[in-house]
Amino acid sequence: METQLWGIATKHDSPSVAEIKKACEDLGVVTPWSIVGKSHQHLRIGTLDSLMSLSDDLQKMETLGDVTVSKFYKQLTELLPDDDPSIHGMSPAQWTTMRWEWDEAKLQLKTPLRELCESISARLTSLDEELKAKMTEMNTLKASLQAIERKTQGNLMVRGLADIVSEQHIVNSDYMTTCFTVVPKLSMKDFEGSYMSMAKFVVPESCKLLAEDTEYGLYRVIIFKKFHDEYKQNVRDKRFTLREFTYDAGATADEASKKMREELELTQVKTMLANWCNVNYAESYSLLVHLKAARVFVESVLRFGLRPTMGDMMPNYKSCFVQPKKGKQEQLRKALGALFPGSMVDAEEESTVPGATGEFYPYVYTCIETEPTSQQ
Repeated sequence: METQLWGIATKHDSPSVAEIKKACEDLGVVTPWSIVGKSHQHLRIGTLDSLMSLSDDLQKMETLGDVTVSKFYKQLTELLPDDDPSIHGMSPAQWTTMRWEWDEAKLQLKTPLRELCESISARLTSLDEELKAKMTEMNTLKASLQAIERKTQGNLMVRGLADIVSEQHIVNSDYMTTCFTVVPKLSMKDFEGSYMSMAKFVVPESCKLLAEDTEYGLYRVIIFKKFHDEYKQNVRDKRFTLREFTYDAGATADEASKKMREELELTQVKTMLANWCNVNYAESYSLLVHLKAARVFVESVLRFGLRPTMGDMMPNYKSCFVQPKKGKQEQLRKALGALFPGSMVDAEEESTVPGATGEFYPYVYTCIETEPTSQQ
């Protein structure tokens, strides 16, 4: 199956859901979509002007909701790569078609429609801002750890030496000092044979290879301080590199301790964020489906009007979900279109159709992406 769920609404006396199922049976799965509460009360209709104004705003609200849900989905797939994001233990498509219903406890149907939609949109915006704040906290920790790790990355010409040089390698006194020299691998034998002649007084057998990578070797050499400049000049003349480094046992221990603390903190933050995202992905997804239901309702009333029922005027539509089979979207569109012969409008007239947005279909249409890609 495709990851998209098409939410569609047709005129009440148009082909039934059973007829739509039959026409689409080889192309997609059709399930009823009831946009009413358990009390069978429908959303408040209001005036035509209010509906037309709300229809325009709902497009923006829906787009922002899509982006928010997409961010939660992306974050969950990064934090829990072995688990597929779910809604209360079910795949989003299963939950939407089998379990979703209007949450009258949180979103009372008697509330004016614009107020209801704006409250849903505000909650989605709030969740988006909370997610940004939590991601910023996590990314700050990541950046701090990366800064520490960068000190141990790269070749011996550029990387930090704190994790290579230990106290036993250092000799510093009133007369002697320790030099750290980076030598290309092809010149290592030359250096080992010539380091004694690179200053007037070099401590015999003080040359020690501390580390090597694919390009260079790092040597420790002990010399008398007054001949440091001479050693430095000879190192430069031979195209070796003298690395300035001051050993600080306290700083090295602090750095290691800081790294351990931040790694532990990052693990804890990731765990808490994953749990929070699990809960609020379900919440944001549910809110988004409510928002899309409201849009289908508004556009259905604008397009199909009302019908008299038992002395009352009711919205003149019925709705369902259609989930296309892989690669069958275009054929499914044609099959749905064939159920409404003669109902398509000319392109010039599209802008005059109440509730129509973008490409026009002979039914109200919205799309729910159950496995959204990254949107920023």
